[in-house]
Amino acid sequence: MMDVRSRVVLFSVVYFLLLLFPGSALHLRETTEARYGEIAREMVVTGNWVEPHLNGIKHFHKPPLAMWGMAAGMELFGINGFGVRFFGIVAAVAALVALYGTARLFLDDEDAVNASLICATSLLFLSSSRLVSTDIYLACFTSLAQLMLFRQLHGVRSPWNAPLYGVFLGLGFMVKGPIIFLFTLLPFLVAKTFDREHRRVFSWRETAIATGAFMAVGLPWYVIVCAKNPQLLDYFVRVQTVDRVATNRFGRNKPFWYFFFIFATTFLPYTLFFVRGVMGWNELGRRIRILFVYIVVPLTVFTLAKSKLSAYILPFYGTASIFTAYALARVDMARLRAVTTVLLTMAAVAVGVAGFVYQPAASFRGQLVLYSAALLVLCVFLRKSCISSNFVRNTAIFALCFSLAVYSAITYLGPYQKGYREMVTAINRFESGEKHDVLMYRAFLPSLSFYRNRLVAISLVGDRDLRFEENEDLQNVYLSSEADVERFLAERGEIFVVTSPAHMETFKRNHHCFATPVFVQSKHSAYFCRKASAPLLSR
Repeated sequence: MMDVRSRVVLFSVVYFLLLLFPGSALHLRETTEARYGEIAREMVVTGNWVEPHLNGIKHFHKPPLAMWGMAAGMELFGINGFGVRFFGIVAAVAALVALYGTARLFLDDEDAVNASLICATSLLFLSSSRLVSTDIYLACFTSLAQLMLFRQLHGVRSPWNAPLYGVFLGLGFMVKGPIIFLFTLLPFLVAKTFDREHRRVFSWRETAIATGAFMAVGLPWYVIVCAKNPQLLDYFVRVQTVDRVATNRFGRNKPFWYFFFIFATTFLPYTLFFVRGVMGWNELGRRIRILFVYIVVPLTVFTLAKSKLSAYILPFYGTASIFTAYALARVDMARLRAVTTVLLTMAAVAVGVAGFVYQPAASFRGQLVLYSAALLVLCVFLRKSCISSNFVRNTAIFALCFSLAVYSAITYLGPYQKGYREMVTAINRFESGEKHDVLMYRAFLPSLSFYRNRLVAISLVGDRDLRFEENEDLQNVYLSSEADVERFLAERGEIFVVTSPAHMETFKRNHHCFATPVFVQSKHSAYFCRKASAPLLSR
């Protein structure tokens, strides 16, 4: 029988391979995936990895480390969905390995494995691992930083813990700026107010070393870009930090209970066990209760902040998984295990039913029925293991298989899931389509530039920030008025236009052109447009 560490290695390899599926078959969805994917593509094409650009315009909403990972994947595997996701998947596996190391400081080996399985197969972590976004990279460096901190607190005190803690904080700072501190330094400082072990974790010398390591890793890029763009420091501090917390500038304000709902629904299928652990607070050990601070503090800050997106809380899912594994091992949860099995059985049935109630899935309903049958078989084994030590393992196997079924279905549903790869394919195939320019009219869909592998012009979109731009070449990329659109069309005679059907009528009326539908989607469609005075295409 394999020892625990060998099983962890095996699971990490299998998990990595499963996340690679279905690779390039997944569309880059608007807007998050398409935005980050296009920034990374432009790094590869232009060779400018210092100043991120989105559709030709400087874009400093986030530091570039996550985009560097995406771009590096495309350097290795080409400009496609597989390449842009590759190092995000590597980051997910690294986060889980680090989590296992941290969990062993609080749990025995078997329960530490369970903590990794819980995190790996929780809904938000599992979906974020395949997502082209910054959140999984931040979760990775949060997990690595916490490993160094808790090794110093509860494990082997080593001269490497402090500098590595600083390095991983610096890397997290290069992913999403000061957000990394909400999951690491801020709860650490809160815990210092009442926990003696936290007060004496690092000496002044070790603190200085960690600070130096953080500054060496996390600050050079900021210094370079702020020197090249003098307005940038104010932008980072006021717009991207203060305004995100204190105002609704980015239109992401949600009710105060938003993150409680998100956690309850995306920590599935383990939410009930987490809640039961909280309810059994008096049955928990002192160290695990102090660990809870690393959940409460970031959750409180994000609850109070104006800007809210579901994936913001992903980095504390590792800590929540340790807490849940601890509670599962020490609190009676027989009924909750049975309830969870019933819920997962319902999810398995839903996969089979989806092809009959969701019209876009009707063409592959037979495949969904087969997936459902296989998942129901797993539910039988899960039901038998409700009172055994294999329950978490079997639940994780079900969750992984369920995700494979869902992602297999999603590959067919790109146009219904804000994906535009098939539209670009249709444009390229339409009468010398690759030779004609594309214009996004009153729309901004970065995935068009990604899949065309060249910049697509955008017009009459008011949310593009040009404060860092002095490039006159943008006149053919960013069209701010109908006059600019008219010039763009007149210079070319024939172009593809991507817009909504209602805006297409406005476009034809304002610019006196003929329009032929090329690809129709629910919100935006592609049209081949020719000025009324332009000659017909040669057949």
